[in-house]
Amino acid sequence: MTRNLLDELRTIDLRRCASLGEDAKVEDHALLADFAASGVAFTSTHEALEARYYDAVRELIACIKPTAGLPPILQEGGIYYGCWLESTGTINAELLSRFIPSVAQETFGAFAKLQRADGLLPYKITANGEVFSQIQLVTPPARSVWTHYCLNGRDKTFLRTMYEALARYDEWLAQNRDTRGTGAVEAFCTFDTGHDLSARFWHVPDSPFNNDPARYNPDNPILPFIAPDLTATVACGRAYLARMADELGEDGEPWRGKAEASIAALFEQCYDETDGFFYDRDRNGRLVRVQSDVLLRVLACEVGDDALFAQALERYLLNTAKFFAKYPFTSLALDDPRFDRDYQHNSWCGPTNFLSLIRAAHAFEAHGRHVEMTWMLYPVISALAKSTQFPQCLDPFTGQQGFTEVYSPSILCLLDFVERLCGVQPRPDGTLWFTGLVPYQVDHRDAAHETAYSRVVDGIRFELCNTREQVTAYRDGQLLFRAPKGIRVITDRAGNLRGIVGMSVNIISGMLETATGSFPFTLAANEEHRFDGQEFSPLAATGLVAPTYSAQL
Repeated sequence: MTRNLLDELRTIDLRRCASLGEDAKVEDHALLADFAASGVAFTSTHEALEARYYDAVRELIACIKPTAGLPPILQEGGIYYGCWLESTGTINAELLSRFIPSVAQETFGAFAKLQRADGLLPYKITANGEVFSQIQLVTPPARSVWTHYCLNGRDKTFLRTMYEALARYDEWLAQNRDTRGTGAVEAFCTFDTGHDLSARFWHVPDSPFNNDPARYNPDNPILPFIAPDLTATVACGRAYLARMADELGEDGEPWRGKAEASIAALFEQCYDETDGFFYDRDRNGRLVRVQSDVLLRVLACEVGDDALFAQALERYLLNTAKFFAKYPFTSLALDDPRFDRDYQHNSWCGPTNFLSLIRAAHAFEAHGRHVEMTWMLYPVISALAKSTQFPQCLDPFTGQQGFTEVYSPSILCLLDFVERLCGVQPRPDGTLWFTGLVPYQVDHRDAAHETAYSRVVDGIRFELCNTREQVTAYRDGQLLFRAPKGIRVITDRAGNLRGIVGMSVNIISGMLETATGSFPFTLAANEEHRFDGQEFSPLAATGLVAPTYSAQL
């Protein structure tokens, strides 16, 4: 390394790097101490990125506040004074689980505490209390809760509370959001999916009829919509409710049956096989042919097989005529005449939104598309490194920061993306991912930046150093492994080797050196090998989907 990043990493003072300022409250310092307990620290030869990383830690603390008489919970941030189910209470809290798990658990639990007697969860929690005027449901709460549970000690009392609350919520949705009897889930307004200003909802009111989440305007000529993202969210949630039931000693099979029924309804009502796209279906039976990030939302709910996802990558997500802008992914297809790149508003009609980005990992990783996902990580990290605030969205053409600031989804995006690209990430399956890549500067002069990252897992301190040539990891100060750059090493939570994954478009060959021996390997893009204690053997190989450039696919 051009600097001794490992020594720098070991001497980082989080209180200094993420200085909270003189006006910080005692509670803020306690939260920073909780973050420090994760052992997470980061240093890099990219000084601007390192500085922005600790800005993110500091501004994350600013987004955690007592709300509605509850203990401190995560807030959306920016102009959004409260905690939203579609984001703060699901995917944001899920990411927070890796950094400040106590606050993540309080955030999940707040929705259960404030659940309405009939089973409806609040769509947001503000200083004035819970609000129920829409559903605003995009990420499956059950999956976020399950991920937190698996990462943080498997607290069955907490799991029981959330399982019962989410089961009641599922029943409310089934009774109130399937007026047409299709088995799918219906949107009654724009805000139900948080798709503000999207052409998807032109000529649809922002809020439900009389602000009642169980009613839609009967005079509207196109409502209700059978909504693919709502239906996929419920389907995925039911699959995770099945896991919860099994874990709690109950029968998860009824939930699996419900999940399968939801998937069948989704494909029957919303999937156009010719286009290979999911659309809303209006009250007249017509598909609302607006190609938006609904596709990514559905796929992020683990819908479809590997072949369907590969097709979606080629035709849409990695297509520069559709969603693969320089700073992906756009919220509306680039070739739609209604596309509007205006990033200075809360708009889902074109700009790249950070909520889309932090949801996307579930789609790519469910299908082993790790390399393709880095093509989103590199430009977004580069954009955040040169930003001066944490916005809701980016200009998809320039990466210029957009609407609002101190926004928890973009704050957590930077923390999450750095860990996925060049850090140590604990996984809900009980493994750890050590990823041997480095951030690239994507504009002006070429630069690859070396990094060092640490995390404490079950009392063990792990450190990961990435250079332009190799990746090196340490366990409690002792060498854990050394390998060529461009792979991900998978271990159990104690650091015992379990496998490797190819993280480069190139074939990576070399030796993985450990304290007990050196082991040869050759990995293609996205190829995964298992380790049996003596050698590596192939486990899975999905191939690689290259970017495309034409709308005529």
